[in-house]
Amino acid sequence: MIASNRRQWVFLSFAVLVLLVVGLLILVVAPSSRAGSSFDSSPWGTQQFYTYLEQQGFRVERWQRNYNNLRGKGHVLLQMSGRPIGWPPSLVEWLAQGNTLVRFYWHGEPTAAPFAERLSTPQGNVLVETRRRVPVQQGDRPLLADDHGLIVYLRRSNSPHNHEQRILGVYPWLVANVYGGESGLANFAVVAQLLQEVAEPGATIYFDEWLHGYRQRTPEDVVSETVPQTLFDYFSRTPWLAVGLQFALLLLFLLWQQSQRFGPPLLEKEPVTSNSAAYIEALAGVLERAQQRQFVLEQLQDRFRYDLAHQLGLAANPHHLPRDSELMQAWQTATGRSPDSLQALLSIPHSIDDSQLLKWLEQAASVLQALKGAV
Repeated sequence: MIASNRRQWVFLSFAVLVLLVVGLLILVVAPSSRAGSSFDSSPWGTQQFYTYLEQQGFRVERWQRNYNNLRGKGHVLLQMSGRPIGWPPSLVEWLAQGNTLVRFYWHGEPTAAPFAERLSTPQGNVLVETRRRVPVQQGDRPLLADDHGLIVYLRRSNSPHNHEQRILGVYPWLVANVYGGESGLANFAVVAQLLQEVAEPGATIYFDEWLHGYRQRTPEDVVSETVPQTLFDYFSRTPWLAVGLQFALLLLFLLWQQSQRFGPPLLEKEPVTSNSAAYIEALAGVLERAQQRQFVLEQLQDRFRYDLAHQLGLAANPHHLPRDSELMQAWQTATGRSPDSLQALLSIPHSIDDSQLLKWLEQAASVLQALKGAV
């Protein structure tokens, strides 16, 4: 049993260790909430793309304030994230003034497209590593597409009072660091060409760092950033993937153990039936119903004589008991007391009821107990 419990604890400790290792791997390998930021130099960041645009002569800035501080028109805001992104009213209002939003994020539906596909463009090959595509809709202008659907597309507002433009991409990491530098890919060049087409001369291209948690604090921002503006904003700040995966693994482990984590199940022991006790109880019931108290008293007196003779040192067995006179004389010698009380216990009355029988049992037990202390 001890060895079995030890094995159970060792296995439980090993399972907890595996959960911790898996959680750490998720945190290290998977894109973090900073992925897509121009401050991030990891493979999922856009630091190299920010530098590339500067070298190409674009006017670029990092936006680290709330969207209600955006001003002007003809500008471009870049948002790149693997997490859901909401539509704050202040951002929508700024876009309606004639600005452009470039947002690369997960959306669309999985298709039969290959996971890693190189698309040929005038600037070179563009690598896209996702099967997601968006069906062509009326009013959408394809900017990067294949036979399975749209990858990057331009969507304009149909309202005469809304002059916004949205360039949407189904792959968040289209201009991530991993596709720049010495990769030989044209991802940076293709997106830079798109920005040049939609941005007005002298316009600013803002990299949205507010989305990734970077803050240029103002008194107004301190109030607004403490409370999530939308439900998507709340979920984007919480590492639900790591928490959910560890919880699922722990739940599977508990189900596999079937709630027997501390050893094998304890089986209920069946009570051992005593044949002698059952016989005595049955016989007692028969004698009680037959009103045979006299017979019961005779049997108890014989047992009393045997126990008394045994304690007094008289030779006796259940079939050859000493005479009552011998017992009373030996008892008087051993205790120094009158044998009258003993004689009352050895005599057989003509009739006896239940209360008298119980009283006789108490007196007999008292005599035997007193004799133990005297001998």
